Formats: sequence, structure tokens, C-alpha cells
Amino acid sequence: MKGIDTPEPTAVRDQLERIVASADFEASNRNRRFLEYIVEETLAGRQDLIKAYAIATCVFGRGADFDPQVDSIVRIEAGRLRRTLERYYLTSGRDDPVVISIPKGSYVPEFVRNVPRAAGSAPAAPAATRERRGVSILVPGFEEEGDQSLYPNLTRGFTRHVIAGLTRFTELSVFGPGTSALQGETAERDIDYLLTGGTTISPLQFGAEVLLVEVRTGRCLWGDVFERAVETGGLAEALTEVAGAVVRALAQPYGAIFVARSREVDPANAGALSSSASVLLFRRYARTFDRSLQETVRRALEAAIQRDPEDAEACGCLSQVHTDMLRFGGAPTPAGADHGRQALDLARRAIDLAPNSSRSHHALSRAYWFAGDVAGSFEELQIARALNPNDTAILADLGQQHAVMAQWDEAIPLLETAYARNPGLPSSYRIGFALFHFAHGRFAEALAEARKIDVSGVVYGAVMVAASAIRLGLDAEAGRAVHAVTEIDPDYGRHAALDLAWRNVDSTLAAAVLEALGDAGLPAGPGSAATRAVPLRPVRR
Repeated sequence: MKGIDTPEPTAVRDQLERIVASADFEASNRNRRFLEYIVEETLAGRQDLIKAYAIATCVFGRGADFDPQVDSIVRIEAGRLRRTLERYYLTSGRDDPVVISIPKGSYVPEFVRNVPRAAGSAPAAPAATRERRGVSILVPGFEEEGDQSLYPNLTRGFTRHVIAGLTRFTELSVFGPGTSALQGETAERDIDYLLTGGTTISPLQFGAEVLLVEVRTGRCLWGDVFERAVETGGLAEALTEVAGAVVRALAQPYGAIFVARSREVDPANAGALSSSASVLLFRRYARTFDRSLQETVRRALEAAIQRDPEDAEACGCLSQVHTDMLRFGGAPTPAGADHGRQALDLARRAIDLAPNSSRSHHALSRAYWFAGDVAGSFEELQIARALNPNDTAILADLGQQHAVMAQWDEAIPLLETAYARNPGLPSSYRIGFALFHFAHGRFAEALAEARKIDVSGVVYGAVMVAASAIRLGLDAEAGRAVHAVTEIDPDYGRHAALDLAWRNVDSTLAAAVLEALGDAGLPAGPGSAATRAVPLRPVRR
């Protein structure tokens, strides 16, 4: 007896014709024939005959000696066809009357009616809920390419590793293989991206080919191939490394998802931006600390929090904006203490709302650092790192803090690892490398690193260029750098010593930088204590 949702054969054939003719069905001619063959055989009642041998000989032109144990062509092409169908139903086929799918582990297709939402039924989640959840991504499972019979469940384990890594970025809503992409669930959940691909396994190497598809348009926005040799740790370690690399490439602050989403953000109307757009605008600002964007970002985040007071991500980002207003506001003043208090309050609020969010603890670490609580700052960064080992911004901040305190054995490996994992990190972290080389008398290397620093309206890149250039006898370049410093902060020379001490710079290292700045023509005498705010010592909870 046919089920209530089983379509008539005529409807199935109409749907097959619709799929094959669609530009969004990006299958090869061979796989189009593959789909037509298995659909027609099923409609004819011959589904029991749909086996790898029959497909290989009837569709792929293999000879009578075809052996599916030796030649895995049918299984590989079935995986590709399955993924192509999934993409089709996520794009132009979303509202088609019939859904044709190929269950994993079988070559026999299934047909169901795609019943649209009835009038008066429960509406989709409200916009505020969708804003809170941010970006959504579906990971239906990676396909096994080639013969993986010797490694059962390894690809399934890889899929789980990727999903687990993505969920550590709490601004993402991640749906796994249990989410049906073909029965309307995806449309209701408003999936933004589909992550798909396949794995290859051998005794010597594990690899993954990964694609990020924008559901709304069907465009492939990003793709890459990741491979790791199987060494002492075996396949399990190689799998873990590849999964981590995939997650970092996608989800870290300046990864593929950020690049795809940030193009859509228009700062012209800050108060009307969605929560996720406001956070993206903050990430754009934080690449260079562009002072011209700072106030716009603050307004956008405040508006997002006013609409949704439980938005932990926006609270954490706004905390960091207030920290920046404190640390980049020129000489520390009593007025800056208010920004420090707001930074602390917002970061703590973010943690209350999302205690497992690495970003919330990262924000509190930044607030503690500039409130003079160095131990508390390191403690929060370590918590953030444990919550999300794949966030390279956390790793880089940890390295940077060790660097300004001249703790080189900790600083440099952390910074090198952060940039190796994410070459797109903001250039501001190059300060750590510049200080390292400067402290060891390698002024050419220090200057090379300082020249890479591109931070708008912030003195520290120019400070390191001036200090390094003058030690190399490059008076003209040092003079230009000093001019850049005074353009940003005309009074910097007077309070430079207090400024570096406030930023927890090692006293010996600070003295060497200040002496070089004086030689470069920037007076670096002690600033007036009256211009410096009393450090805010937060009460730890």
C-alpha cells in the first residue's frame, strides 16, 4: 500500500525531468544517466536489481568482468550524485512538489511529496531568534572516496570532529547528518551554508576535499583540499589534524565564512544592522582598529543589544570596543576609566549569558589586561583557549601578552603557530615579533616586522619602525615614523613611559624602546602622573 506522501509515477517522472533540465543540478552527463536509470528501474518495480554491477554495465559502460570489490566507481559516483541532489534541493528545488533522494548505503532512490507549509500553520522562528543564532551551517556528512573498507566509520568520525569543532564557535548554529536537508527542515531552519565533500584514506595519508556552498544562491564560495601524512600518531591523529584545519579555515574570525558574510555588511546605517551583521562589522574594524569605524561599530552593537539583551556575542564585542576606546584613547585619563568599567561589565555579562563561549572569556581577558589584572587576563585567555583551541585570535593574543612581558619562550611559539594556522590574522600581532627581534639586537628583522603592521590611527607600529630604523642608522625613515606618531598623538612623547608601563611592557624592554625613540627625535620623558587614570582594579568573581 502506498504511503500518503508517496507521489504517483507520473509526478516522479515530471520531477526527474525537472531536475535533469535544471542549471542548479550540477551533475555530469554520466550521473544524469545514473539518476534516470535508477529512477526508471524503481518505478518499473525492479529495485531489487539495482546493484553496483548492473549500474556499472548498463550506465557506465563497464564490461561483463566488472568486479565492484576491485572497482569502486559506482560507490564514488553515487556519493557525488547524492551530494548534487542535496545541493539542488537546497537551492532551486526547495519548493519542488517531489523530492528524489538516494539514501546512504543504497542505490535505490526514494520518492516523497514535498508538502509546502499550510496556511495558518506555525510560522518560522522570529527574526530576533534567527539573529541570536547568527550563521547556520549544515554538515550532512562527508562521502568516502575510493575503497575505505579497511577503515570503517573513519569518515563518519571525521564528520563528527568537524561538527564538534564548528560548534565551539558559538556564533554558529551547526546541524549535522541527523538534520534532513531534503524534507523541508532545512528551509524552516533557514540554513545559510552547506558544508560538503569527501575523504580519501590510505595507510600513508588521510585527506579531505571540502566545499562551502551558499544555500540561497547555490554558489560554491570556498573549497580546499587538506592532507596529512600518517605518522607516529596513526590515522586518528591525522584525521584530527585535518578536521582542525578545516574548522579553522572556515570559522575563525577571518576565515571563509567571515569573508563571505562581511561583503554584505553596510556600515552606513549602523543602528539598523542585524546582530550578526554588527558582529561582522566589529571583526572588520578589529583587523586594523580603524578609528573612523569605531563609533559606528559601537552604535551598531549597542542597538543590537537593545533589541536583544541576551545577545552574548554582541556584548563581548562591545566590551572589546570599550577596551579599545580606553587603550587607544591617547594618554590614560579619568574619562577612560569609564570605558574600562563598561568593558568589564559587558564581558562579565557575556559570560553570564554564554559561559562556554570562548569569545566571552576573550573579551574579559582584554578588559582585565588594561585594568592592570595581568594574572586574571592570562587566566581568562587560557579558559578561552581550552574552550576553543581552533580560534587563532585567542592564540595570538596569548602570544602577544607574553611578548610584551619579554617572555619569549612562551610568546614566539604561540605567535608562530597562530600565523601558521591563519595567515590572515590582523597585522597588529606582528608587534610581538618586532619586540622580540628588537630586544635581541636584531634591528633589521625588527624593522621588517614593524613595516608589516597596518593599524589605522594607532601609534605602536610607527613606534617600532622609528625605534628599529634609528638603530640601523636609517634617520629619514625613523623621522617619518616619529612624524606619524605625533600625527596620531601629538603628546605621545610626554606620556610614552607611562603608556608602556600601563600596557604591562617589560621595564627593560620599555627602556630600550624609549631610548631609541629619544634618539629618533621623539622626547620620551616621564609623563605627568596627573594625566594618568588610577588603574581600575576589578573585583574578581
